Amino acid sequence: MITISSVLQNARGSYARIWLHSIFIALLALTPFLYMMQVSERVYTSHSWETLGFITALIVFLLLIWGVLDHFRANALQAVGHGIDHELRQGVFDAVHRGNRPEAFRAYTDIATLRQGLTGPLVESLMDATLSPLFIAVLFVLHPVFGLVAIAYIAVIALLSARARSIWKAVRAQSREHEDKALAFGMATAAKRETIRAMNILPGVRREWAGLEDQASEVLLKGHERAGILDSALGVLQQGQLVILIGTGAVLYLLEEVTATAGMAAFIVMMRGVGPVISVARNWSMLHELRMAAARLDIVLADEPDEPKTPLPDMEGHVACENLSLAGSDGKAVLSGIRFAVPAGSIVGVVGPSGAGKSTLLRLLAGAAQPSSGSVKIDGFPLAVWPAAQHGPATGYLPQAVDLLPGTIWQNVTRFAAYDPALTGAVTEALRMAGALEIVQNRGRGLDFRLLDGGAPLSGGQRQRIGLARAFYGMPRVVVLDEPNSALDAEGEKNLAYSLADLKRSGSTIFFSTHKANMLSLCDYILVIMDGYMHSFSTRDDMLGRLNAAGNPLLPTNPDEDQAPPRVVKQA
Repeated sequence: MITISSVLQNARGSYARIWLHSIFIALLALTPFLYMMQVSERVYTSHSWETLGFITALIVFLLLIWGVLDHFRANALQAVGHGIDHELRQGVFDAVHRGNRPEAFRAYTDIATLRQGLTGPLVESLMDATLSPLFIAVLFVLHPVFGLVAIAYIAVIALLSARARSIWKAVRAQSREHEDKALAFGMATAAKRETIRAMNILPGVRREWAGLEDQASEVLLKGHERAGILDSALGVLQQGQLVILIGTGAVLYLLEEVTATAGMAAFIVMMRGVGPVISVARNWSMLHELRMAAARLDIVLADEPDEPKTPLPDMEGHVACENLSLAGSDGKAVLSGIRFAVPAGSIVGVVGPSGAGKSTLLRLLAGAAQPSSGSVKIDGFPLAVWPAAQHGPATGYLPQAVDLLPGTIWQNVTRFAAYDPALTGAVTEALRMAGALEIVQNRGRGLDFRLLDGGAPLSGGQRQRIGLARAFYGMPRVVVLDEPNSALDAEGEKNLAYSLADLKRSGSTIFFSTHKANMLSLCDYILVIMDGYMHSFSTRDDMLGRLNAAGNPLLPTNPDEDQAPPRVVKQA
């Protein structure tokens, strides 16, 4: 499993090499100090143009080397950041989609925060700050008082920074909850903007979103008021550094402990040695954000379930549920005690009143959700032990809310397979079975027609047909369809009946939910769900007899809807 610490461990060698360059950068940063010392001691006393020219040329050369090394360090850090991003990208993307944490959507911005924090100016300041003891040693050489003043200065900065950091940590923990709620609410409403626009729900949802944002802002404002005092104190110390140094040098000069040149040199050395420490201290909030981003990424990565690797025998489609249950976020059972078994090549209709748990059961059968207890078994193996690379292509799933992805029709039908002309036949066959060929043939759309999020600009019925084509693609062994005819017209239902018969003949096991009695004539078995429990499960004829005897309370009694779709056998 990928962790942030393992990623940083892999980058340790690169950081070590960059830090070695930082040593030379820090030493070369003393060139202005050397230039001042040499000009004061040699040029002012000798009045020599040659000496001035030689010293100036040498210093310019050293400054050029400093510039090259600094440029190399910046580029090297960016390369390390690219490596960290590349190493985390796939693992985080998979963890977001396979895990169950609703806050995982922040992981993408957390990767950017981590990359920028580990490769930007803050890291350069941290590397330079590790070399502060070198400059403090130079100050002790100039005079012990200069070194002691520098140590005391850094100690005060560290204490103020630590206190500000503790305040900010508590504030961010409180505000993060409100920010997450506001962001999730804003994303949810943005996805439903057409409904909001049509009924002018915008003022209400804006008020709700603004309230969540205001709660986060109030927490941050109170935190800034407390931490801002300490931050201002750090600013005063930074501005007062010049006064402290010059004042200390002046006192020592009056006591005839140092020369004026040594006092000026101490000023330059301390500015260079303490400057990175101040920079780190003033950016303590960014350090905290960096740590929090790393912690959140670790949580998301740890939440990803272990992926089975060992391949199983080719899937046939025998499906069984053993005491299958699922609890909601409130801990209450949404589905409980589901038990049944069907052989491969069966068609199972799932019926029940709205909210009974039909969609939940179908999500568990498809592997879209994980049960709280019990298991779904395919060919005797629990669904959890099937490798995704084997289970995914052998499963077709149509959720109740058709969720087409941004991309071409080709990509949506092939489940974003790499482009291969050899797949064209399978794509067109899936579209034919779903009654969706005319969608790509009309208006010059073609298979490269690009869909937006949710399948726009297609109509509801067209989206459902493309979703059916995706479920039928490759003739999967287990097909799970949640109300597959909800947006289809009579011709579409007729085509769906033919396609389900084709899948059954090929050996596929099919589960579908419906509120229309005419679809049940296709079934081998019927499962009735009531209030999250399996009310009954039996063969089609037995179950239809029971439903009719009970007055058919679960399905419409409209004669048009009760008419069974024709069974058509293809001519060879």
